[in-house]
Amino acid sequence: MSKVERFAAGEVRIGPAYESERIAVRAELASSAEQRRVALGADLVLVFESRETVRLALEESLRAERTSHHERIAAEADAFSVLTGGGHDLAATLYVDVADPVALAERLGELSGVEDTVYLEVAGRRVAGRPHPADSGSGAFHLLFALDDGQRAALLGGAAVAAGADHQGCRTSITLSADQGRAIGADLRG
Repeated sequence: MSKVERFAAGEVRIGPAYESERIAVRAELASSAEQRRVALGADLVLVFESRETVRLALEESLRAERTSHHERIAAEADAFSVLTGGGHDLAATLYVDVADPVALAERLGELSGVEDTVYLEVAGRRVAGRPHPADSGSGAFHLLFALDDGQRAALLGGAAVAAGADHQGCRTSITLSADQGRAIGADLRG
């Protein structure tokens, strides 16, 4: 596992500094979102995160909380930092994409443990996603995929990448497009 690169204090925009850039930043990230999104069935979506997408989620959370307390911002920044990849790790969020709360609860029951079965396959070799322990019971699961040196080099070299799940409620493997492979490969720093 790569060392987590924490968000620095000056890296997190809040208040007027964030508001002045918010629309442009959200539009820029939205334009690249499709390359980071993989449908693993009718209601499971895997979205690969970058440092920028996680920072935006952090800034939106702080905006919603309307906080300017430095201790609270630092604590939130630390909590969000562990959701980023980099080095040899790719970060993703697995969403159970069901809008109705009753149907979502039912589907979560059917897919219990699905987060433990999600994997990437790089150049024919699988790597299991490691779920973040605080995610149980929600419709979103944060995963880290720890690539070894060979998988990292293969991904950066343009090797085929697939994402899948091996759960009784969802067994699937989807080959990512070359553009998707390049987009997530850009997240491997170090």
